[in-house]
Amino acid sequence: MTSGSTLPSLKPLSLRTFRCAVLLVAVMIISPQGPISAEEKKIDLTPFSDGTGDWRTRELFTGALVTFYGQLSPAILNYDDGAVGRTYAPVGNSNKTSRIGLRWHIRQLGDWRPVFRAEIGITPRPSNSVNLDTPHNVDWIADETNIRKLELILNHPRLGALSFGQGSMATDSITEVDYSGTKVAAYSDVSAIAAAQFLRLADGTLSTAQVGEFIDNFEGSNITGTYPDGDRKMRARYDSPEFNGLIFSAAVGNEVLRDEGGTNADAALTYEREFGDYKFASGIGYSWESDTKVLSGSMSALHKPSGLNLTMALGGQDDGGDFSYFKLGLLRSYWAFGESALSIDFYQGNDIYSAGSRSRSVGLAFVQSFDRLNLQGFALLRRYSFDAADLDFLDSTAMMTGLRWVF
Repeated sequence: MTSGSTLPSLKPLSLRTFRCAVLLVAVMIISPQGPISAEEKKIDLTPFSDGTGDWRTRELFTGALVTFYGQLSPAILNYDDGAVGRTYAPVGNSNKTSRIGLRWHIRQLGDWRPVFRAEIGITPRPSNSVNLDTPHNVDWIADETNIRKLELILNHPRLGALSFGQGSMATDSITEVDYSGTKVAAYSDVSAIAAAQFLRLADGTLSTAQVGEFIDNFEGSNITGTYPDGDRKMRARYDSPEFNGLIFSAAVGNEVLRDEGGTNADAALTYEREFGDYKFASGIGYSWESDTKVLSGSMSALHKPSGLNLTMALGGQDDGGDFSYFKLGLLRSYWAFGESALSIDFYQGNDIYSAGSRSRSVGLAFVQSFDRLNLQGFALLRRYSFDAADLDFLDSTAMMTGLRWVF
């Protein structure tokens, strides 16, 4: 990797500091406050509640509102390495991992509207952790590494939002802008469903190389594949107010829940607007950690009358590989109970596993929504092809089907 300007040295935050911050937020939460108006009850609850008696929202004795939310996404995975196929059931869909969380509305401070959010992952057997060696892998224990979010968010109508604690960096999901409606089954991280699966050499030998080592969607500093989804750290983050569809975000933070990584900073610019019959969204982000620098982004466009949509994502790391991703989709309302989504996508990665390595994947995905139940059924067929210096791998196939319930 090339060297260059590096971040100033910042002392990593300890778990003791992390716990002290949680205690401080808890004190703020239980502080009593005055009555909350009906209009104020609607603030920041979307999309988890509409403020009209939804079972997920409760008013506590302090007068504060708490909203519970989450999702469950069980699935069945079949992976064929070109010689041996195996079905893994049930597994957790690593495209959209199961989780549960809450948002707690603390007393309003002038125009600032503080919200405390906590979220934990609850996927005991993720699809990206099983393989022939560990077909029954239960990759979940109740410890601090399951904390996805534990943060205090300060929203201001004119100044934007400040966030402190464990949560998303500015470039989290920057390569995942997607209007296709099939993200629960297929998105730019095409390895997520089967990242831990081993590749089989052309002579029939099972190698130690894994699917996730060849694929990266360069979502900020997070290296995907066998790693947890999302780029989240103990950080301070700022999001600007929306201006003509544009939002600027920046963050600086440290990894404190796992023994990996150092100080990371990033910045992102996102844009979303509607132009007559068209919807358009895009994002671009830059992330750096010591000498590792990543530039990546994505865009998606939807023609609302026809349901046709196009999604693209690009990204790369200095001296560390690059990728491109393209998806063509169709959204249609064939039935009154929910929208149907169909997509075909193509991924290509270069120099990710090693210098000269290549990875390619084609996927076909279908998702059917059942709106009244907040339920989606999905199916995916994906083909993988990998090349590396002096290594000849067989092509492999992954199939996954499952459900996603959001509450």
